[in-house]
Amino acid sequence: MRGLKRSFGLSLLLAAALTLCGCGYTFTGEGTVLGPDPDAVSRLDPAFRTMALVRVENPTIEPWLEPRLRSLIRDEFTRRRFVTWTDKDKAASQLTVIIKKYTRQTAVAGQQDQSLKLTTGIVLVLRVQRASDGAILWDSGEQSQTESFFPGDSEGADLRVTDLAVRRLADLLTENY
Repeated sequence: MRGLKRSFGLSLLLAAALTLCGCGYTFTGEGTVLGPDPDAVSRLDPAFRTMALVRVENPTIEPWLEPRLRSLIRDEFTRRRFVTWTDKDKAASQLTVIIKKYTRQTAVAGQQDQSLKLTTGIVLVLRVQRASDGAILWDSGEQSQTESFFPGDSEGADLRVTDLAVRRLADLLTENY
């Protein structure tokens, strides 16, 4: 009886896997059986996927934001196979990151005005421009991300909010509707 249940479960799992593969379903950044399908990975035309991250505009007083965002964006776009990173003079497109706002504030205060819960938030814009003439190829628009946290976890909240913001921006670059 146990063997029958196990083989039925395996058969059901195999049928589900074949159904998903048969309908052409792929995970984000995956592609086809023959390899990555660059047209399905990103909204950017394949001719502009050789990119340089040219600037991170950071008007905030948070000096750690620029290197953190540079690292996260490079890692996320590489992991998803969006682009091939190169120097500015060899790039077909250029990426600019604009930090519009970074906040940290009390969300819940106690009776003596002590912070019981806080929030941190970031508003970002990613802009991809053609390297040859500066024409805008893709603009994310203002995207915001917030994260709540308890006192003593501000550093962890900073890491989480930037990570979530970059993932959201990468997701926007794959939306083809």
